[in-house]
Amino acid sequence: MLKPITKKRLSQDAVDQLREMITKKKLKRGTRLPSERELMKYLEISRSSVREALRILEIMGLIEVKPGSGAFVTGTKEDLFLPLSSWISHHIETLDHHFEARLVIEPRAAAFAARRVSPKIIKAMRKVLADFREKIDSNDLIGAILADQEFHRLVAQATENKTLMLLMDTIVRFLFDGWKATLRAKGRLDKTVEEHQAILEAIEKRKPEEASAAMETHLKNALSDLAEARRT
Repeated sequence: MLKPITKKRLSQDAVDQLREMITKKKLKRGTRLPSERELMKYLEISRSSVREALRILEIMGLIEVKPGSGAFVTGTKEDLFLPLSSWISHHIETLDHHFEARLVIEPRAAAFAARRVSPKIIKAMRKVLADFREKIDSNDLIGAILADQEFHRLVAQATENKTLMLLMDTIVRFLFDGWKATLRAKGRLDKTVEEHQAILEAIEKRKPEEASAAMETHLKNALSDLAEARRT
């Protein structure tokens, strides 16, 4: 059913084909998708494009990627667009753990980033923030989620601490329910742009305390908005 991809947006074309395969063939929950190597062969795209496609499908709620095991179907309906309040209620423990861990890690990471950030990373952070705004303007929720994740990954990269970078890469790649939920809360997309801007400015000005406080405020505001979304 899969065919080589020749269009420019390789990962999106891969998403479209895999989504069609999952939904039209009504693959059962737990069905294992072809391996990354097999998908590269069938679709004739790079490993990075395959991984991005799988990541998008996972955000949609169609698959789960298990490290070392592969990608498995979780359903044929995209849960990203289910009513937010009920989605939060079913994932409340996961969300609590997600933000509890990030509140331990990310404010301190932002402080380290303010001390160690390179001009190259500053430039990358500005670019991803601009991309985030563009995704909001075009109503591209998945694109906004990916841009949000990339901003936080870059903060960790700016620390030049390999352990922090690995932790953040793991959270971004496999534990993304926090992003998936918060960016659907009312007003959170625009608030996130403003809060990311405050974090970036503090890091760029090399003010560790301000960067840490801005990151903590950002995460706590997201939690507050999630709590409000659950009540409505």
